[in-house]
Amino acid sequence: MLMLRSASLITLSLALLSSAVMAQWIEASGEAVIINGNIAQAREEAINQAVSYATLSTGVHITSEQQTINGHLTQNSFAVNRNAQAMNIQLINEHIQGNKIKVSLRLDIDDDPTEQCPGGQLKAAILIPQAHIEDRAQLRYGQLMGFEQVIAEKLASSIDSYSNSGFTHLHAKEKLDINQDLVDVRGYRLPSWLSEITDSQYILLPHIKDISVEPTQSRFFGLSKTAPQRHFQLQLNLYHGISGETLWSKHYSISAPWEFSAQAAIAPNSERFWRSAYGRNITQLMQQVSRDLDETLNCRPLLGQVVSRQADRIILNLGRKHGIKVDDKFQVILQQNLPDRLNEMRPIASKSRATVQIEQVSEESATAVLIDQNAVYNVQINDIVLKI
Repeated sequence: MLMLRSASLITLSLALLSSAVMAQWIEASGEAVIINGNIAQAREEAINQAVSYATLSTGVHITSEQQTINGHLTQNSFAVNRNAQAMNIQLINEHIQGNKIKVSLRLDIDDDPTEQCPGGQLKAAILIPQAHIEDRAQLRYGQLMGFEQVIAEKLASSIDSYSNSGFTHLHAKEKLDINQDLVDVRGYRLPSWLSEITDSQYILLPHIKDISVEPTQSRFFGLSKTAPQRHFQLQLNLYHGISGETLWSKHYSISAPWEFSAQAAIAPNSERFWRSAYGRNITQLMQQVSRDLDETLNCRPLLGQVVSRQADRIILNLGRKHGIKVDDKFQVILQQNLPDRLNEMRPIASKSRATVQIEQVSEESATAVLIDQNAVYNVQINDIVLKI
């Protein structure tokens, strides 16, 4: 896949200076294919790729209203989130070979000694089912059989590779049978059993809105045609696993040349697909999704649940992959479900005196012992735990 291949093009060089504020410089490279002789567009794509991989590789989040115009770097000052502040970014080298262009960037940053999450960032499990496509007839162009499953897999791969706040429970072969028209309705909730059966803290639903192809445009009196533009519009909705409430919703849209013939059958999980301009643009979109999810979940309290109990010991659906360690302590929050006016069950929580200390940790679960024996009898399965 292009994401893995291109990652090898990036070189990161760190120069740490011995001062109160640590400084470092980073070099990042990116490449793009020149399509129809459009060097400016390819240069812009390569620059964006380099900046994107520098962002993902270092945890420095670079944001800018506009990074390039017609393939030329127009700004040398960028805003940076997380634990660093960018001083400048420069295009230092450009090389064209055959139908490819490669660029190298240099970023100078200063570390910030303050941290956004002093207690340490825990990771949440995010359930991703098979993507839903609005118009299946659009799959016929290119014969993209299995496209919905591949998109879910690509989304999960991007989050697992680059997210600092979550990892995925991928169920790409399973469709989630819900009414997609209800997703945009205010107050829409997903049933909590979806998270319970997969031990997921969040549920991320991908909905492919459009993959249509624009008509081709003839040139030179119809003797040649440019590659048609193909759209990719993706709606993502993030739900809380316990309450079922919508936490985040965003629409993404890109378009890129479809470089294959109208009669070609393209396997969406093939290297041929992901090396194309269309596949590369989807890859970059998925990387942006990973960054947006991190912004949404960054420093958000991770709520686990009691999944089993025997005497003064309980099992939590949080483990090593979440960032849990032996001797960590958790506050138990008692949960009750009350029916609302539509007879739907809604969870409410109340603080208890019970605290637990982690005794054993596995990949996605942990055994804890109740510290306050007087509060033992109040703790039940499905009660919530919060790290203290």
